[in-house]
Amino acid sequence: MYRPPPCAGGRLSGVRTYGQYCPVARAAEVLGDRWTLLVVRDLAEGAHRFSELSQGLPGMSRTLLTQRLRALEREGIVERRSNGGGHREYWLTEIGEDLKPALLALGDWAARNYSRDPVRRELDARLMLFWVARHVRRKALPQGRFLARFDFRAPRTSTIWLLCQDGEPTVCTEDPGFEPDLVVSTDLTTLNRVFAGRLALSAALRDRTIELAGASAAVRGFARWFGYSPFAETGRAMAAKTA
Repeated sequence: MYRPPPCAGGRLSGVRTYGQYCPVARAAEVLGDRWTLLVVRDLAEGAHRFSELSQGLPGMSRTLLTQRLRALEREGIVERRSNGGGHREYWLTEIGEDLKPALLALGDWAARNYSRDPVRRELDARLMLFWVARHVRRKALPQGRFLARFDFRAPRTSTIWLLCQDGEPTVCTEDPGFEPDLVVSTDLTTLNRVFAGRLALSAALRDRTIELAGASAAVRGFARWFGYSPFAETGRAMAAKTA
């Protein structure tokens, strides 16, 4: 059974403490370092390999990611496992899993009280598709191979592919080499707003801020498999209040 490290001389696990016997202070000591909560977020959403975590945290150096994972291991929140194929994976422990409701509550609180559209520096096409892929409705994806190409026209023109093989999505920054089944033309702000629930997909399609091209089945299927933020319901509620 995991036992927390002892506190001595105002330090805990090599990190200076607040010196208060308070659960909130203790939580801040464990999770308050920059990037730590986002590492836990991505682990909770199913990223387990180091490369997956690094892709979902593009502003974080690999060295810092290693440091944060080691710190979470020391605190008993993360454990390393072998996947049987020679690769090491990172998984939340039982007490790490206990953080999921707290993460959802924090995200919901921010979505309710600090809701806004993304600013330019927050717009990243690859990361946007990475999030969509993470939350895609796998059961609604076409069987076999399915390729969706996303053409972004603003703030910078770029193209990202979402390759799905038997319900497993992969984000590609280079052309996979075959014709897409579906082409999605939009801008990053619009797709972010739809993902966050701040703009209805039906409204974006009606206003042609999102345009779809492909076989009729592929076009109809987009709304069924598109993945939304875990906080999209809150986003929709907040958007309805300001409408």
